[in-house]
Amino acid sequence: MDDRKELWQQFFNNPSGENREHLILSYAPLIKYCAQRIYYGLPGSVDFDDLLSYGSFGLIDAINKYDPKQNNNFEGYAVLRVRGSIIDGLRKMDWAPQSLRRRAKEIEKAYFLLEQKLGRSASDYEVAEFMGISKDELEKQLQVVGNLSIISLEQPIDNGESDFFTFGDFLPDNTSPDPIESLEKDEMKIHLEKALLGLNEKEKLVITLFYYEELTIKEISKILELTEGRISQIHKKAILKMKGKMKLVFSL
Repeated sequence: MDDRKELWQQFFNNPSGENREHLILSYAPLIKYCAQRIYYGLPGSVDFDDLLSYGSFGLIDAINKYDPKQNNNFEGYAVLRVRGSIIDGLRKMDWAPQSLRRRAKEIEKAYFLLEQKLGRSASDYEVAEFMGISKDELEKQLQVVGNLSIISLEQPIDNGESDFFTFGDFLPDNTSPDPIESLEKDEMKIHLEKALLGLNEKEKLVITLFYYEELTIKEISKILELTEGRISQIHKKAILKMKGKMKLVFSL
C-alpha cells in the first residue's frame, strides 16, 4: 500500500510515461479480475486476450482521470472504468448474432407485458404460455440467451426510450455524486429492491452472490451445487424479471 502511495506521489509530481507505466503494472491484476468475471458465459469465439486489451485502456483512462480529492478509493473507481471499457469493446466486436439478441428481447418483452398485466412477476409457465412455447422450450431459450447476460448491468433499465440508469449504477462504490443525482439513485434503489423481491430465493441468491459478493459463475455453481450453465440460466432469468419490473415503473 505504501509503495502505491509513493507511485501516485511520483505520478502527480511528474505524470511521465514511465511513472504512468509503474502505476499500470501495479494495478494490472484489476484488469484480469474484471476480464475473468466477464469472460465466463461468453462464447468460445471471444478471445480472453481481447478482454485484457480492452480492460487495459480502461485502467489507463482511470489513472489519467483519477482525482483523489473526489474519490479516495482508486481501486473501486478503476474497476468501474475497466469493466466499462471491456463492455464497450464487446459491443464494438458485436459478438452476439442478431438472432440471439432478438430472442433475448422477445423473452424480456414477455416478462414485461405479463408483469404489466398481472401486477406481479410472471411464472415460467405463464411466460412460456404467453410466448406459445412449452416450459421446456423456454428453459432452452433462456440457456441460449444466457451469454447476453454479461452486458445486462450496462444496459438501460427504463423502457428503452432514453439512457437513464443501469443496474450497474446501483452497485456499491465510493464515488461522491451530487445531491440531486444521489436522491434520484436512492429512489431508484428502492424500486430495484422491490424488483428483487419479485425473484424466487435461488434467483435472489445468484444476483446477490454475483453482483454484490462479486463471485464468479464458477464459484456460485460450487456453492449452490449446480452446473455453471444452470447458474447462467438463473442469472439471465432474474435479470429479465427485474428489467420487466423496472420498465413497468417507468411506464407508470
